[in-house]
Amino acid sequence: MKTHRRFIVQFLSQLLVLFFIFTVLAITIMALIGYFLEQTETFDDLTKASESFIESRVEIEDETAQFDQDLQVLAEEQDGWLAVLTEKGEIIGTFHAPDNLAEGNLATLPSDITTYWEVQKYPEHPYYVVFGIYDWQGNAMQAIQENVSWETQTLELSAASKQILDIHANWTILVDDSGNVLDSYGQEAPAAYRTEDMLAIKAKQKTDHAASYVHQPSQLTLVVGKAPVSSSLKTNIQGTINNSVIIIAILTILFLLLATYWYAHKFSSPLLTFMRWLQNLRQGIYEEPVNQRTGQSVLVNKHGTVKKKYHLYKDLIVTLTQLTTILKERESERARTSQSREEWISGISHDLKTPLASIQGYANMMESGDYSWSEEEIRDFAGIIGEKSMYLKDLIEDLNITYQLKNQELAIMKEQADINECIRRSLLQFFNNPIYDDKELRFQPEAKEIITSFDAKWFQRVMDNLIANALKYNPADTVITVSTELIEQHLIVIKVMDNGVGMDKETVQHLFTRYYRGTNTTESDSGTGLGLAISKQLIELHDGSISVQSKPGEGTTIRILLPVVK
Repeated sequence: MKTHRRFIVQFLSQLLVLFFIFTVLAITIMALIGYFLEQTETFDDLTKASESFIESRVEIEDETAQFDQDLQVLAEEQDGWLAVLTEKGEIIGTFHAPDNLAEGNLATLPSDITTYWEVQKYPEHPYYVVFGIYDWQGNAMQAIQENVSWETQTLELSAASKQILDIHANWTILVDDSGNVLDSYGQEAPAAYRTEDMLAIKAKQKTDHAASYVHQPSQLTLVVGKAPVSSSLKTNIQGTINNSVIIIAILTILFLLLATYWYAHKFSSPLLTFMRWLQNLRQGIYEEPVNQRTGQSVLVNKHGTVKKKYHLYKDLIVTLTQLTTILKERESERARTSQSREEWISGISHDLKTPLASIQGYANMMESGDYSWSEEEIRDFAGIIGEKSMYLKDLIEDLNITYQLKNQELAIMKEQADINECIRRSLLQFFNNPIYDDKELRFQPEAKEIITSFDAKWFQRVMDNLIANALKYNPADTVITVSTELIEQHLIVIKVMDNGVGMDKETVQHLFTRYYRGTNTTESDSGTGLGLAISKQLIELHDGSISVQSKPGEGTTIRILLPVVK
């Protein structure tokens, strides 16, 4: 659940970041487009310019205003004039303004000015930029029209008319109804005027760069025109717009590519690491992935904490680490078990061969006709054969019990009985056995009966095995003490203690392992190596536990814990 929540938070945060970046990018693009559109619109019509546009192109110093080249070109191209006024109405700078404005004030401004802007870069002393447009077409047409000889079809321009034409226009032509140019003035006057041009003039009466007047009696047309002012500013800004669009497109593509690469690397890199980890596990390499060059872990840094790019997969890393540890331990355990099994099988094979060889040897001796055996010798031979046969019987029985326990087929018949009495019966057979006269066997039972539900047959088998091991593998004068204790009427504690030779750590660790033998298998009575493993499983079938504490030279204590079952 934590991983699911972590993925949700991670993806949501990244989507929010991307949304923020795209929003900023979109706002930036829109602002640039708006700016460029404003610039383009301004170049077509200066009256639509913003205050910041005008403010950046007017410099005022020592009560004198200067216009930059771009603004002058725009004003000239649009047949306009500029003037700068102070807060008191004094004119401190002009461009292409009427003559009476050069040394004038607010009162000298014409009444039909187009627009004005407040210059706010000097807040203590505001200035105003005024823009007006000449009616050059009307002024030039009126002045020239009075000097045309319609009868002779010629332009008879006076000096004043030529001056007006030179100031406000560039050329004038007289055209007949077929479009033929009859007379012209000005270096840029066209030599011919197309029908299309005439239709355009007749339809609109005037265009941005031409105006016409038709003299009805003579059907002649007077056309006054001016060539567009050559300006590289609009071309430059158009180029800037085009370049900006290309740059924005390239940056957007690069951002998408980088975002795609970053996303792919962020999520695929850890997944590839985990895939390599799983491949290692499949190949039996129970280690987390490491850097091939440095040998350092790719998952954690030098401080032992998970690297930042793997934080999203913490739970997966914990799970894989646990799986790796478990598989590694199981592989080690399998190797140990395999080795123990081989040693056990080798020991069992030896234990089977040794008594069988004895049985076969004595049987052959008794069968041979080369010797005559006395009755006493025959009884000795029969005793040895019986002893070896009993050992084989016990071994086969242990193997059978082991198989039944492994497959959960052993029948347990529990009955209410006194556990002290069961232990006492086990001890009696050892008290009466002269083989163990060199050792001291003690019993310290609970003061009162301990009644619980258990299988007397199998429990006695456990006690026989534990007491026999304590007697068999300890030297003379060893004291073996068996005690019972009842804790709070719910728990039975049984201890088998001795002050003998003890066991090392490895033997204690594997004492209850089925395929482990810590005894000497060269002796026929050394046991099968199954007794303690069987004892542990029988105790567990009684819902109990068994543990051992031992150190070399300090003896051994085996403790059994059983619940009281009524």
